[in-house]
Amino acid sequence: MKVPSLGRLVGAGVVAGLGVALVAVWAVAVGGRAWWAPTAIAPLGLAALLVVAAGWLFRSDLDGRIAVRVPLTTLVGTLVFGSFGVFVATGLLQPIPGDRSVLVVLHFVSVGGAVGVLVGLFAARQATTIGALRRSRDEYHDLFDGVGDTVLVHDTRGVVIAANETALDRLGYDAETLTGRPIEAVEGGPVATDADTDDRDRTPPDRIVYETAHTTADGETMPVEVSATLVQYGGSPAVLLVARDVGRRRASERELARKRDQLRALNRVLRHDIRNDMQIVLGLGRLLDEHVDEEGEEYLRTILDTGEHVVELTRSSRDLARTVAGEAELPLEAVSLPETLQAELDRRREAFGHATISLRGEVPDVDVRANDLLASVFRNLLNNAVQHSDRDEPAVEISADITRGDHTAIVRVADNGPGIPPGRQETVFGKGEKGIESEGTGLGLYLVQSLIEHYGGAVWIEENEPRGTVVVVELPVVAE
Repeated sequence: MKVPSLGRLVGAGVVAGLGVALVAVWAVAVGGRAWWAPTAIAPLGLAALLVVAAGWLFRSDLDGRIAVRVPLTTLVGTLVFGSFGVFVATGLLQPIPGDRSVLVVLHFVSVGGAVGVLVGLFAARQATTIGALRRSRDEYHDLFDGVGDTVLVHDTRGVVIAANETALDRLGYDAETLTGRPIEAVEGGPVATDADTDDRDRTPPDRIVYETAHTTADGETMPVEVSATLVQYGGSPAVLLVARDVGRRRASERELARKRDQLRALNRVLRHDIRNDMQIVLGLGRLLDEHVDEEGEEYLRTILDTGEHVVELTRSSRDLARTVAGEAELPLEAVSLPETLQAELDRRREAFGHATISLRGEVPDVDVRANDLLASVFRNLLNNAVQHSDRDEPAVEISADITRGDHTAIVRVADNGPGIPPGRQETVFGKGEKGIESEGTGLGLYLVQSLIEHYGGAVWIEENEPRGTVVVVELPVVAE
C-alpha cells in the first residue's frame, strides 16, 4: 500500500471529522424521537458520504497539496449552506422549537458538506489529470528535442508541422520559418542511393527507410538516412521523419574503399612480382648446389632458407591482404581437416629439412567450417614454431582431436623452443607482434587469429612441458 502524504492525511482527517461531528450533533438534535423518519435520517446519510469520501481520499494517489483542497471546499460548502440554513430556520420559517431548528440547520450543513466534498474531489482529480498531461507534454518535448537526430513531422500534404531543436540547428531555420514549408524545401538535395526512394507516397507503410539529402537554409546539402513512420499528430495522420547525418559514414566508406584498392594492388604485387622473382632465385640457388665447395654450402643454405622465408612472408602478406580487402569473405564451406593438415605437414617438412615435424596419433576424419585459407593457418603456425626456435634441430609435434559431442575440432601445435612469457601470451596475436628477438613482420599470428575468428573458432597459447609453446586452434565441425 502506498504511504499517504501529509496533505492526504490532513484532508482525510478533516473531512472524516466533519462527518463525525455532524453525526454527533444530529444525535443530540434527534434525541428520543424516531430517528428513522425521512425528515430526521437525511443528515446521517450525508454524514456517511463524508466519511466514505475521507476514506477514498486517504487511499488515493492525489498529491498532498492538491488533496488539501478537498477539506477546504468541504468547509466552505458547510459554512455557506449552514449559514443559509440558520437564516432560513430563524428568519423565514415560523418560530419552531430549538431542537427542530437545529435539525433544519443540520440538513443544510449536510447538503453543503456533501456538495463541497464532491466539488473538492472533482477539482482535485481534474488538477491531477491536468498535471499529468503537463508532465507528459514536458516529457514529450524533452524527448522530441533531446533526440540527437533531425526530427521533422509533416502532414499528408507534405507541409512541415513540427521540428525538433536538432533539426532547426542543422538546417539553419527558426521554428516559425520551417513550419509551414513544404518538405521538398528540406529534402531538396539529390537522392543518395541508386534507387528512386525519394519518390514516395505521402501515406507510406508503417515504416520505410531511405537515403536522401537535406538542404539547409543556406543552400548546402548533407547526406542523410531517413526513417519515415506514419503517426497520429494532433489527432490527424502525419509522417514522422527521423534523419541521421551519414556524411561521416560516407567519408569512412570512401576511405575504406581506397584502402581496399591499395590492399588489392599489394596483393597482386605479392602474388605476381615478389613471389615469382623469389621462386626464380630459389630455383637458380638449387642449381648451384653441385657447383659450390664445402665452405660455400653454408652460405648457399642461408640463401635458400632466406628465400624460402621471403616466399612464406609473401604468402602470409597476400592472405592477410585478401582478408582485409574483403576478398577472403567467401562463403564458408566444409573443408577436410585431415587432408588440409597433412598437406601442410608435407610441405613444411620439405621446406625445413633440419627440423623434425611429427604428427601424434591420427587426425579425426571430420570437415570443419572454413575456406581455402585454412591451409595458411597451419602453414603460419608451423613456420612460426620452426623459425622462432632456439634449437639447432627444432622439434614440432602436431596433434588433433574432437571435443565431446563432436562440435569442435582441436588442433595443437607444440614446439620445444624458448616459449612465450605468460604476460605476452594474450598479446602475440596482435598486428605487428613479434616473437622474442624475432626479425619477422608479426603478420603470421595476426593472420591466424583473423581467419580463425572469421571461421567462428578460437585460438590461444599454452605452455609446453618441459619447455616451449603450444598453440591451440579450435574449429567448428560441420555436421554431417
